[in-house]
Amino acid sequence: MGAFRPPNREGFLMEKHHLKLTGFAAATLAAAGVALGAPPPAQAAWQPEKITIVLSHSLGGGQDRLTRAFAKIWAKHLGAKLTVKPKKGASGRIGFDFFMSQARDGSVLLSSNIGTTSIMYVKQRPKWSWTEKVRFVGLMGIDPGAIFVLKSSKYKSMKDVIADAKKRTVIMGLSSWDSLENMVLHSLPKQAGIKPMRVIPIGGGSDTVTAVLGKHLPVGFGKVSNIGKGGDKVRFLAVVMATNPVPDLTGNAPTLSSVLGTKTVSVASYRSIIAPGELGAKYPDRLLKLKSTFEAAKDDPAYIKLAKKVGVHPKLIVDWDHDKIQGQVEQFWAAYQANSSIFKTEIKPVKVKVVLTGVKKKGKYILFTDKSGKKWKTRIHRRATKFWIDGKRIKGKKAIKKAREALKKGHTCEITYMGFPLRARTAKCSTKGAS
Repeated sequence: MGAFRPPNREGFLMEKHHLKLTGFAAATLAAAGVALGAPPPAQAAWQPEKITIVLSHSLGGGQDRLTRAFAKIWAKHLGAKLTVKPKKGASGRIGFDFFMSQARDGSVLLSSNIGTTSIMYVKQRPKWSWTEKVRFVGLMGIDPGAIFVLKSSKYKSMKDVIADAKKRTVIMGLSSWDSLENMVLHSLPKQAGIKPMRVIPIGGGSDTVTAVLGKHLPVGFGKVSNIGKGGDKVRFLAVVMATNPVPDLTGNAPTLSSVLGTKTVSVASYRSIIAPGELGAKYPDRLLKLKSTFEAAKDDPAYIKLAKKVGVHPKLIVDWDHDKIQGQVEQFWAAYQANSSIFKTEIKPVKVKVVLTGVKKKGKYILFTDKSGKKWKTRIHRRATKFWIDGKRIKGKKAIKKAREALKKGHTCEITYMGFPLRARTAKCSTKGAS
């Protein structure tokens, strides 16, 4: 994995300065009457028509929403169509593996939250090399981690949670088992003198918020951008960073470290765009164009406005170069090595077979009652759910939307889900026996 490399912010600034000087020098020569000549085809300016951004995370979550917001603005600066291609699963591994198998010429990029996928890499140890195959174009923004509850919760502060956890096992939900959040929660018994918490991975940041809002979870641990979607229905108990960089978005919540009186691992989503590691050596002009237009899009007032709408504060849209981002990745690698025993337990999806008690929104949601008598409303997502009807796999958003309409009360479905059946990972439904 290599030793920690300090940030090289100065080098990045020099690179941007070089771009400006090159343009100025060319203009000066042209004004002086020096014939520049047309570059040979092999050196012609790169102008892609289309670039695919592979999304290695859940649809509807913070990474997805910020990527799509950024792509709208970046496309204008690049002069190319940007398409987001979801490839989630295995803590980001599926998206990374797909990205590694695609063209390595700048036409396919990757959107990744390195707070999650850096842990994936050191735990799963894929055959490809991160340091050789990953080149950061930049960060779209930083999204701080926070612990939150319903506004009506009995927990009015993080101290209330700690006090209760000294008496009984407290349940807390998070997006992914292989995460920095999980490191923090498994460190709390020793740091705060509490009973071990029951940690439930939900499978997505947006779903974690939904689980808390639906009173399925008493406490959630997520990112500010996702939690903010709960509006005035949620209360922030603690921000899990060295300082709270967004007091105005979190009700001036204290840091977890200040509540405990001891230092904790900082948790945040570092929402990055990644290019092939080989791009700089093979196509340096392409990497420079990606980086220069990325910076221009990131500084564009239109993007700053869109980012704020999805919960990323303007001061968290930062200027980090490859070396500084990679330095943060290596800090996460070191944190994992120090806490690797936590991740030996594998959390698998739950599988249940249910009889539908009804449907809503033309099959977008299926209703059922579980064995304990609890009623559920489970979403069959057009992109995130693998969907079958009567043994036939249904593919494509339009086809799934149409096929869902066939579902009725009395039909049966075998579904899998993480944590709670709020959104199906897979749904194999049968239309036989409808009432």
